[in-house]
Formats: sequence, C-alpha cells, structure tokens
Amino acid sequence: MPELNPPRLADLASAERTVIEDLLRALLECENRELEATETQLVGLSGVSRETATTKLARATELGLLIAEPSGRWGFTEGGRDEAIRVMRAHRLTETKLARETGLAAERWHEVAHTAEHRMTQSEVDALADRLGNPRFDPHGDPIPTREGRFPAPQDRPLLDWSPGQPGVIAHVEDEPAELFARLVAMGVTAGLRFVSMREDRGVGLFIEGRSLVIPPELLPLLRVRSLHPEEKGPVAGAIRLSDLETDEPGEVVTLLPSCTGSERSRLLDLGFVPGSRIERVLESPLHGPVAYRVRGTMIALRRPQADHVLVSRLDSTRKPL
Repeated sequence: MPELNPPRLADLASAERTVIEDLLRALLECENRELEATETQLVGLSGVSRETATTKLARATELGLLIAEPSGRWGFTEGGRDEAIRVMRAHRLTETKLARETGLAAERWHEVAHTAEHRMTQSEVDALADRLGNPRFDPHGDPIPTREGRFPAPQDRPLLDWSPGQPGVIAHVEDEPAELFARLVAMGVTAGLRFVSMREDRGVGLFIEGRSLVIPPELLPLLRVRSLHPEEKGPVAGAIRLSDLETDEPGEVVTLLPSCTGSERSRLLDLGFVPGSRIERVLESPLHGPVAYRVRGTMIALRRPQADHVLVSRLDSTRKPL
C-alpha cells in the first residue's frame, strides 16, 4: 500500500536535502549542456561521491523527483524539474548579487551561493531575480534559467575553437575545479573582457584589455568565448592597465573593466574614475605597496590589483588637465 503522506524534499534533514538538491541541479545542467544524464555524469557535475550519489538518487526517486530510465540515464518528474530550477536560479542569482553588491573575492562566490541555494524558497528566489533586473547570465557567464525553466540561447564556444586574430569576448569562466578557477582569477581573466587570441607553443595567447597573457593548456577547458555584439566595440588599441602607467606619465581613463565589481566599482566611480578623466601616477610606495594617482585634482592610493581594473590610454604630457 502506498504511503498516505509521502515525505517531501523540504521535510528532509539539511544534509540529505543538500545532496539531493546538488544532484537535481547537476541533472538540469546535463539537460542544458545536452549531456547524457548518467550517474557518472551526475557525480562529476555535483561533486558527490559515487556511493552517496547511488543512495540519494534512489531516495530522490522515492520522493517523486527523479525517474530511473532503462537506458541507465536519469530524468525529471515535473516536480523534480521545478526544484532543480529553483536551486540553480538561487545559486546563480546569489553569485550575481555578490558580484554586483559586495567586495567578496570571486573565488568565494560559489561557496556562499552553494549555502544560500539550499535555504531560499521559491518566492525568495523570484524576489531576488526581480531586484536584480532578471539577469540572463551570472558573473561567470552561466545562463540563469527563467521562472519557467527556459535558458537563454547559447552564444559561446570553447576558446580552443576560436580563430587567431579574431576579436571576441570571454563569455564564460567555469568556477570548478576551484583551484584552476583561482589561477584564472589571479591572472585577471573574468567574463566580459574583450580579447584577441594568438596561438602559442605553451597554450593560447590572449591580448586582453591592454595586457598579453598565455593561458596554459590545463586552464583552457574553463574558458568559453563569443563574438562581439553589433553594439560592442573591440579591444581599445593602445590601451593599458592603470598599473602599467609610468610614474609622472599622464593618462586618460577609458573604462572600468567588468572584473571590477560591487562596492569597489562604486568607490572608484565616486572617486572620479570615469571615462575621460585625466589621471597620473605620481608617487610610489616602498616594497611594492599602494601607488598614489592624481585624478581630477585628488590624490588616490590604489593597490596593484585595484589599478589592474582600470583601462587607460596614454596622453601627451603637454596636454592640459581636464
């Protein structure tokens, strides 16, 4: 005889619910990427151990969330897909909020969002989406499903498939494995940056927003890129990062890069780091400490990672201040 009151996902202990929701999100990722939703694939995407995955997939079936197909693949029930959409939206919207509104390091967005996704109700997820303007992509370039579970049409492809010499935009930076993602962050590689690619013996070379980088082979699978939209301009010729400006050399602010987010972006804009502002590097600190810059008549001290977010063009030193 079937249970009169079968258990619900919300009734489970926190630890069990978290694992099942991780597996649901992994299955939704399989659908979006058109991957075969086998147990092996779900283990890889969720980070859950094989033994735990086997147990919790069976538990999710008992809860009426998943269907074990004869082919060995896994599928959703209608209720299971709804739960997966809620969890994925909660995660990617939380990362978007962290990027826009806080100074939290990018390497920690995933960790904080993973905790939040298992605590947010459907109404809380929808409210956050509305407050953020219903974004289509998160800071890594991952698509955020709509309330109905529809994904934006993919626009990107692997960096390895990109033609050398063609300008483009970094559309997606995969945040797992975490240690590889941290290396890309340390290199200053984030979604939204413009680039021109070049083949290198040691990987793929990118001229990316005023700086040349070589992406080693082990990091290439984490990057997906797209073409420039019609309204987008390509990389600015001759532009450099503010940190590369020479002492007493004048420059003009071109833009703040997409890697500058949250409170740090707001602070720099408030201080006058807006397109067209004249800026000079005027004072060095010992031991590679903060550097003083003069912008709009005010002295501002910035650490090198902060100055790396500012794209500038060099000016003739005889040009009058703005």
